[in-house]
Amino acid sequence: MAGTRSRIVAGLLLAAGLVLSPAARSDFEVTGPDGRHIILKDDGTWRYVEPMDKAQGDAKAAKAGEAVLELQRKVDRGSGCRFTFQLTNNLPYEIRSFVPYFAAYRLNGVVYDTVSSPSSFKFLRSGDKQTKEFEVTGLACKEIARIQVVGGDHCEMGDLDRFSDAKGQCLARVRVVASDLIPFAK
Repeated sequence: MAGTRSRIVAGLLLAAGLVLSPAARSDFEVTGPDGRHIILKDDGTWRYVEPMDKAQGDAKAAKAGEAVLELQRKVDRGSGCRFTFQLTNNLPYEIRSFVPYFAAYRLNGVVYDTVSSPSSFKFLRSGDKQTKEFEVTGLACKEIARIQVVGGDHCEMGDLDRFSDAKGQCLARVRVVASDLIPFAK
């Protein structure tokens, strides 16, 4: 009788495991520290959930008090690729200086080069926008898989200045908007 009972319990546990295992492995959505929604997939990958309406996303950014970096344009220049990007200051204070750095990834996933704009964003008052450019030389646009914002630690905004020892804090105040031109994120 004890052997039959333990086989029944084992069978029930096995059946419960088979029923519940797909639910345990399904995708689910979480909210990141910056307020953006993230889908965590059961295969170990993740992605941001894009806002349904870009204007709605911009209004959310303005309310949250962050700067917004957007990729505006990409131009093939033969053996190089030029990118135009725009920073919108939705912070309650002036961005006196900010220099973002961009990593250009090859199609095989390897970083080709890390570059910055020849000039920094300067004296960007709350509510204002500025546009800058950077160029990846030696790699055509079609050979670039994605652009990632990887740096910008030397800034002057709010309580941060060039002497601040706050690695990552400048870039933490900037939201990078996904682009239709090329994958663009931080």
